[in-house]
Amino acid sequence: MKRQLIACLVLLLSVSFISGCWDQKSIQDLNYLSAFGIDYQNNQYVLYAQSTDLSSVAKQETPPGSSEPPVIISIGRGETLQSAMDNMQKNAQIPLFYGFVSTLIYHERMLQKDVIATFDILNRYGLLRYTKWVFGTRESIPEVLSNHSVTGFSPLTSLLHQPQDVYKQRSFIEPIRYFTFISRFWEPSNTVIIPNISIYKHSWKENNDFISRLTVDGIHAVYRGKWNGFFPNNDLLGLRWMNPHTEFAGLIVKENNKPKATLRIQNVKVMVKPIKTGENPRFRVDIHMNGFVREIMAKVSADYIEKDAEAQIEEQIRGTFLKGVAAGTDLYGFEEALYKQDVNAWKQFAKNHDNKIRKDALAEIKIHVRLSDSGKMKLNWYHYPDHLLP
Repeated sequence: MKRQLIACLVLLLSVSFISGCWDQKSIQDLNYLSAFGIDYQNNQYVLYAQSTDLSSVAKQETPPGSSEPPVIISIGRGETLQSAMDNMQKNAQIPLFYGFVSTLIYHERMLQKDVIATFDILNRYGLLRYTKWVFGTRESIPEVLSNHSVTGFSPLTSLLHQPQDVYKQRSFIEPIRYFTFISRFWEPSNTVIIPNISIYKHSWKENNDFISRLTVDGIHAVYRGKWNGFFPNNDLLGLRWMNPHTEFAGLIVKENNKPKATLRIQNVKVMVKPIKTGENPRFRVDIHMNGFVREIMAKVSADYIEKDAEAQIEEQIRGTFLKGVAAGTDLYGFEEALYKQDVNAWKQFAKNHDNKIRKDALAEIKIHVRLSDSGKMKLNWYHYPDHLLP
């Protein structure tokens, strides 16, 4: 009995030594990184990391007179990306935590050099998640990572960290997550489209002074592991009509170059079918979409709205396609459609590694716009009731 009592006391004493987490860090003792930027300058990898004060993340309003939440940019340089990360950590005053990185920015120089060189560390390190957003940029990465959020909001409430919410209100260039980027990158038939994020300083004012805001002003194309060019927004007007994820795309209906109505295009359904194979395949595109009337500025018929919208959309699709072909880029993913629908025909096309989609590949386009709604007002309301006059 005495021996059992001693054993129990020893057991209880040993449990007291192992209780608790001695190596646990309090949340205020860690530096939480929220975004990475990768550049290549002077034969060195340059890694930028954005970190945010956690006290600014939970609240939605800033008290009057208080300053904007600070954003800290850490910088590391090295011959490899890992050495750049080590050099960034070298001067850290508290441990860095990588589990909350939600955005990755590639500078155009990095995309042009060799983006594959960044994959190892980004995929091998367990805390770096596959769900982060991916952008390209031609701007200074530290300036992009600086605070451009709306006054009174956390720096994490911005286009950089929540692009999907903005895309739902204006569907032009779809944001892309890292897992989608990686999966499409390794498919030899795919052209990966990366949104280009930049700084715009002439559309928002605060106290009558212009303030900077982030904007997506184009895309970078990556094909078979190589950078395949930059395209500004003006060259991409047709891209939204070829994307089934388009939720809210605006279009102005005109007559004699004068606006008559504005539409919201949604529910886009795209069908791409190869009609000729070989070294010069050709495709037929069939697109169905719904139009929501947002504004009427003159008397106009529903039939005219549909016909003019269809004509404009076809023109924009062909224009963007030709811009891509001129740069040797398959912006609409015709090669991917060929691969998925006839892999043997794709092999015949891809056998010559220099083969590109040609300007006559877009053989036929059929656009079908159906007016589905006119909101709270009738479509033909635009006229003054002259019959009520005496």
